[in-house]
Amino acid sequence: MSNLLIFKKGKIYLLLINISLLALTLNSCNISTSEKSKRSTEEITSKKYQTLNVKNFEAKGDGIVDDTKPIQAAINAAKNGDTVLIPEGHFKVQTLILKSDISIKGVGLLKQYLAADTQNYSRRIQNSSTPLFFGRNLKNVSLNFRAETRNEALYISKSNHIKISYTNIKGNAKKIKSFPALLFYECNSIQIDHSNVSGYGSPRLSAKTYQAGTAIRLLSCTNITIEGNKLQYNGENGIFMHGSSSALINNNLISHNGMSAIQIGFGKTKKERDFIISNNILEHNAADAIDINNKITPAPLVIDCFIKNNKSFHNGFVNGESTVDGSGLATLVNVSGVTITDNESNKSNRPALYLDNCGDIIAKHNKSDNKVEIVNGFNKITLQENVFDAITILAHVKGKSLHAIGNEMRTLLLPNSISIDSLVLQENKLMNASLNINMQGNLLMNKNIINSNAPSGAILLVNINSAQLDQNQIKSTRFYAITIRKMAKKVNLRHNVIQSVDACIYDEGAENLTLFRNKLHSISGGKLNRTFISKNPNHLKMKQNEHVGGKSDNSIRFEGTGIAFLSKEKIISGYPDYGKVVIKKF
Repeated sequence: MSNLLIFKKGKIYLLLINISLLALTLNSCNISTSEKSKRSTEEITSKKYQTLNVKNFEAKGDGIVDDTKPIQAAINAAKNGDTVLIPEGHFKVQTLILKSDISIKGVGLLKQYLAADTQNYSRRIQNSSTPLFFGRNLKNVSLNFRAETRNEALYISKSNHIKISYTNIKGNAKKIKSFPALLFYECNSIQIDHSNVSGYGSPRLSAKTYQAGTAIRLLSCTNITIEGNKLQYNGENGIFMHGSSSALINNNLISHNGMSAIQIGFGKTKKERDFIISNNILEHNAADAIDINNKITPAPLVIDCFIKNNKSFHNGFVNGESTVDGSGLATLVNVSGVTITDNESNKSNRPALYLDNCGDIIAKHNKSDNKVEIVNGFNKITLQENVFDAITILAHVKGKSLHAIGNEMRTLLLPNSISIDSLVLQENKLMNASLNINMQGNLLMNKNIINSNAPSGAILLVNINSAQLDQNQIKSTRFYAITIRKMAKKVNLRHNVIQSVDACIYDEGAENLTLFRNKLHSISGGKLNRTFISKNPNHLKMKQNEHVGGKSDNSIRFEGTGIAFLSKEKIISGYPDYGKVVIKKF
């Protein structure tokens, strides 16, 4: 029995020993893991990224010897996180192949030479075989360099996280068909900042033709930042994007280029969206300040684009001659979801804002000495608190909604045979208006200040489904302020203050024309001093209007025959002449 007890105690004793050994083993493992983690952290912290000076690889930098091989050797020797340094000097090179996870820092000048410079840019061949820097399938590459190149300064494709900063590059300014300076194809996360790019392509000599040569060209790229650069004196565009998305273009000077400062083209993938174009100076470019042109989709493509706080000056000229382009703020073709705000444009050749077959467009707080031009069709255009010369709608335009609110402009030009479901003009100031309203659709004019020295007067209502003019101040110094043709339908004038020579309103017999509480004041300068003339009134309704006509002329004059309903008209001066028209009260 005791042996058994001893055996049990021994068993328990042995078990306790095994537990203690297990605890010691676990504690030892924990210490080992902690020490390994500490050592790993220390190794990462203590790792020193190297700077590889290309002169240590036998680069001469004398501008005579070809330094391509030694510089390439330095690039090849660089490990992850290392920097290849190009020190003071002139380094004669051909093409350098980049690798991932390195930086290039150039103090000296890279000067590209080619044994045979026979390649030219074309639509079929959009990149050369000999750029200064070339890379494919790269990641985490940073470049800061100075260069003069014969072809591209950089061509990178299918790569991620590429950064170009404080770089100065010049191209061949004598070449007619130049490749771009910086070319990217199918890249993600590109940053180009505080760099100068010039001389890629010869200066444009003709207003009728242009040649290749773009500062920054991005094809099928995404997540792009272009900021704080000077892109000047290139043959074609400052920035060209095609089939690209998610781009910030901010605080750049883009000037004296042979086509548009910024151009966005569209591919078949329909990925073009999310653009911010802001705080740029766009001047002396031979075409548009900003050109966004979708020729791919049948209907306007929503692109979520913001164009804000840019300054544009003198675009659309070559040696003083006008080109076919040259919008001051933007040319938008077949796009939707664009907001243009707080921009300024002066002395550009073409309209400040050109809208062709667009969807939803908002323009707010812009200032320009040129006009807005609307072509073909639109869904909803909102123009709010802008200063423009005019708003012009071309013939045969079909649109759903045009709202102009709080703008200052000379006039609004509306040709015949247009269709706008809802045209709203509210709180605008028109300095010398001559509005021809002859369209299918509905018109609302509210709280506008309209002055006119035009021989046709301020407003001509020819054909309209309905028109309501409410609380406007209208003054015409050469002809009737408002002429209403017989075809105009459902015209209602309420609470307007109208001053005019000859007559404030001339009605040609529009059916159910209604005037309520308007102040009509005939002013000197015309042959007549009348407030209201109606020829063959067709169920005309007038109530509580105030008339100040000439003392020796009719205030209200009816001609021909018809029916008019009058109630509480207040005639301060002048006298009414109702002729043969039947007058009824209501």
